[in-house]
Amino acid sequence: MRSEPPPGRPVAVIGMAGRFAGAGDVARFWTNLVDGVESVRRTGEQPPSGGVDDGEFVGAVGKVDGVDLFDADHFRVPPAEAVTLDPQQRILLEVAAEALDDAGYAGERDAVVGVFVGCGENLYYRDFVAPTEAGAGRLGDVQVTLANEKDFLAPRLAFKLGFTGPVITVQTGCATSLTAVALACSALAAGDCDIALAGGVSLLPPDVDGYTFHEGGILSADGHCRPFDVGASGTVPSSGAGIVVLRRDEDARADGDNRRAVIRGWAVNNDGGARAGFAAPNVDGQEAVIRAALARAALTPGQVGYVETHGTGTAIGDLVEFEALRRVFARDGRPAGSVTLGAAKANIGHADAASGVAGLIKATLAVESGTLPGTAHFAAPNPELDMDSTPFVMTAATRPWPVESPRVAGVSSFGLGGSNAHVVLERALAEPVPTTMRPRAVLALSARTDDELHRMRERLAERLASTAPAELADVAYTLAVGRGRFVRRWSAVVGSSADAITKLRVPGEAGRSTARWSLAIAGDPAELAELGKRLQASEPTVRSGLLDLTGSTELADIPMPRAGALVAAVVGRVLQRLGLTFSRVDAQEWARPVAQWLAAGADPSSLATALDACTGAAEGRETRSGPGQVVIGPSFDLDEVLAAAWQGGARIDWAAYYADEPRRRVSLPAYPFTRRRFWLDRPTRSAGPVDGAAGASARRNGVSIASYVEQVWRDVLGVEHLPPDAHFSDDLGGDSIYAVEVTARLREGLGLDLPVDLPFVAPTVAATAAFVEEASANKETGS
Repeated sequence: MRSEPPPGRPVAVIGMAGRFAGAGDVARFWTNLVDGVESVRRTGEQPPSGGVDDGEFVGAVGKVDGVDLFDADHFRVPPAEAVTLDPQQRILLEVAAEALDDAGYAGERDAVVGVFVGCGENLYYRDFVAPTEAGAGRLGDVQVTLANEKDFLAPRLAFKLGFTGPVITVQTGCATSLTAVALACSALAAGDCDIALAGGVSLLPPDVDGYTFHEGGILSADGHCRPFDVGASGTVPSSGAGIVVLRRDEDARADGDNRRAVIRGWAVNNDGGARAGFAAPNVDGQEAVIRAALARAALTPGQVGYVETHGTGTAIGDLVEFEALRRVFARDGRPAGSVTLGAAKANIGHADAASGVAGLIKATLAVESGTLPGTAHFAAPNPELDMDSTPFVMTAATRPWPVESPRVAGVSSFGLGGSNAHVVLERALAEPVPTTMRPRAVLALSARTDDELHRMRERLAERLASTAPAELADVAYTLAVGRGRFVRRWSAVVGSSADAITKLRVPGEAGRSTARWSLAIAGDPAELAELGKRLQASEPTVRSGLLDLTGSTELADIPMPRAGALVAAVVGRVLQRLGLTFSRVDAQEWARPVAQWLAAGADPSSLATALDACTGAAEGRETRSGPGQVVIGPSFDLDEVLAAAWQGGARIDWAAYYADEPRRRVSLPAYPFTRRRFWLDRPTRSAGPVDGAAGASARRNGVSIASYVEQVWRDVLGVEHLPPDAHFSDDLGGDSIYAVEVTARLREGLGLDLPVDLPFVAPTVAATAAFVEEASANKETGS
């Protein structure tokens, strides 16, 4: 049997997102860690410094704000489903989307994406959904099962975000999210996917304000988690959700991804049966998993400068973990203070299934920034640990990482039941910043609504104004290729960060959609030849277009009017290759052969014939561009054309626009969700809004069938306002399960034989009502 894992292919962390106690995003999480903020909330009277008696309530818990809120419309989740959907699935779905935004891969991507995630106990189902369903006699409903079983956590992310790689729900207790990261790294190394999302979530209901302390248990006596500290008495329950986006490092470097850190090694194992009990940890298993991760990383313990520990602050847990760390790191004669220990649980409490990814995000930011956050409230080490005889140091103070060589960190996560996970990561060395030919950049934004688009502009302006400026071309590139496409559009051509901030903050409406586009060629050959020289010097797509059609990027040796005609042909073909389609192509007489060539498909083999035919004289009249019209003339500006086309709803191929210019993805603000409350406040018994008597009345009175059908749709989908032309699946998120329920209710209430997929046959309320009315009339007449 293999005693050590084979060397791993390094995996880059290219994006991350999270919500933890006291932090709605990763930036706030990091600020709290650096500032030593303890984010555990306290309610009521606080226990004395000596703790509380057995069985007493401790008013302390780590909370994630807004667990009852969700942007159901963004993810096309019907309200009836949203209110029964496990909040862990809802929150993790939003966090996954934010992580993709951070990585710059939320847009169209030619990559196989895998998902490896897990969650904690579904307390919402236990305490809210199940009693409500039981009271209504609906226990066992398939839709509720799909919304709440852990099995469907990862598949829901894949379905809503369009992932086609391995999709695996991981459950290893407290080690869940770091185990998910390790499995994702293995899948990437094996080539099972190109990108992987990994992490976890665990949420407490918003009305949970504390816990009951039991002597000898794992929960703290004083409401503080103090890992490895002399005053440690246990952990504090908390909530959290985190996702990291991973990619093979060689691919991330080649494609200019934002490499936050590089995971060099990873390992998972189990303690097996050699321990005191099922929930007891084992030194040998923890030592083995750390050594295995280091072996896969091809690193020695002496190269590690920081370890983010599991750090629960429990009597047994701290002793076992510290001994495992001592065995690995204290045997090579390293000097005291050369390995810093940290524990995020001191700041945020124990986020259960999300605790491992919280530690990984913290360690990633530490190696990236060269800053080691202190461990909140750490005063002095537990004397049973004998920290002075080891290379370890732990402190409450944040300090710089005093190492010039690549910074290396380890992250541990251990679960009840003996599951162990460890990850080794290091700083990603900076890559050279690519230059650009283009003097300006096109900022292209889109959102579902005008309000969200406005908030998106505000967020981007704030980021550009408050942080060290990234290369503006990289910002534009990330927005163009790394974000989703929505109906409300805004764009601007900018020459600097200051220019971008000004235009982002100028009030303005989103662009109106343009249904049809036309192209016109204007100007004389000399003017277009001069245009070509200008574009040749600043526009990579035109240079590559010239090279593709002529084998050269030069225009100087081409006679008039052939040079002008060639420029018109190249620019028109570039526009087509960037995604613009034209319902008509017009030109002055001399350039009409090129216009016909473009309209016929721009076949390179027939270009020479078209250029030879461009012999007429220019007409001397100017053609002005307008809404839906692009003019290739002396004042043609490709950036302005693309900005206007994007704002007008055109499907610009931004990847093609940037194909000849290497660019980098950068971290930018995530999409601004519009959340609403979806929460069952208390279990209530409901007889249901639709019954047979009402249905019979509707069938006897034909004029009320339409309103009856609308009521059934509203009840099943949980929609308060329902436009009669709203499409069942495209607009309302209805699926086959909802369709079956709609049909079942209509059949039962109206006594009609209707097709089981009626909402797909007749996908609007009006269409369904018309179908039902016809079926009812046929039944009355016996036809």
